[in-house]
Amino acid sequence: MGTLQEERNKLFLDIYSGKKPARIPFTMMVDIQAALEYLGYSVKRDSYSAEKCYEAADKMAELIDVDSLPTNPGSTAGAVFRYIGQKFMVPGEDGFFQHPNIAPMEFDEYEQYIKDPYEFIVGTIHPRVFEVFNEEYPELAHIKIRIARQVVASQYIGMDVKLKEKHQRENIQRMAGLLWAPFDFIADYIRSFTTIVTDMKRAPQLVLDACEATLEYEIRQIKALPRPAPGVPTLISVPLHMAPFMSSKDVEKFYWPTFVKVIQAMVDHGFIPSIFFEANWDRHMYLLPDLPKGVISTSFEDTQRSLIKKYLPSWAVCARVFPFMLLKTGTKQECIDEAKRVIDDLAGDGKLVFGPNKGPLRASDLNMENVQALIQTVKEYGKY
Repeated sequence: MGTLQEERNKLFLDIYSGKKPARIPFTMMVDIQAALEYLGYSVKRDSYSAEKCYEAADKMAELIDVDSLPTNPGSTAGAVFRYIGQKFMVPGEDGFFQHPNIAPMEFDEYEQYIKDPYEFIVGTIHPRVFEVFNEEYPELAHIKIRIARQVVASQYIGMDVKLKEKHQRENIQRMAGLLWAPFDFIADYIRSFTTIVTDMKRAPQLVLDACEATLEYEIRQIKALPRPAPGVPTLISVPLHMAPFMSSKDVEKFYWPTFVKVIQAMVDHGFIPSIFFEANWDRHMYLLPDLPKGVISTSFEDTQRSLIKKYLPSWAVCARVFPFMLLKTGTKQECIDEAKRVIDDLAGDGKLVFGPNKGPLRASDLNMENVQALIQTVKEYGKY
């Protein structure tokens, strides 16, 4: 009999290698800001304290006995955002950071971006979205940004390893980074939610060319990553944003082709794409069989389970589909009953990683009685 950590590691090793695990693994992500608030700390002040963040993550691991560490103490980047004057993420009155709807690239700059996305991002976008470029010696701005990230990261070195060992959570999975569907990258970070909609109508070929240029830019990023070690599930997070707000015709034309290609590149290089289908994908689910064959992890926010079961390819792992709002506002019995329905609907082939479809962002989102009842139900009902 191995340690609990070894048993948990095997759950994920089995599920990503196509084997049916002994039971359904359970993951749940709790934002560090929610964890801090839960302990009565101030997000505005204490999210900049490595000690407080560690304490909050430690408490979440104690209360939420899922198979992966629920809270990463080093997941806050507020100090870096503030130091470099990050306009992509700005704090509210209470210190909580959100992504505003900004368009740092002008419409007439598409051709420049298409010619060389990297050069345009570094030379044009960064000076527009990082206030540090407006300080004395702007030529040192990129160095300041890199140093700020290194200094903040150094405060959290080894914390997640220590917590995984202390609470016997799996430590086999690796997260290699974060990438986007090329269309989402343009919409979210180069143009904006609103301007990209207009761009598709007045200059569709420019948008298509920009998606292709972004695809090549992202493939270069994938190739630059260290290859995953044999037997170590190494994931790349891919949150999908714009498609639920587009017609299926536009998704097929602008969104899906380059998205599938970037997913194929991840699979070809040994990574596991961890795709989060945000919002409601019901009307686009017929596209999922086009996903490349290989190990892919998928999670769905508001898509009907019947459509997931119908269209999700057999080689894909389904993760985190339990309705978060029920976990937050429902009764304990409602959560237990729904957990059993999720398992009955999606776990038959051994490709389910259980978890809520969203993570708590604020302490008010955490109904700990329901969370613990859900965990106990899955541990018992989720045995194969």
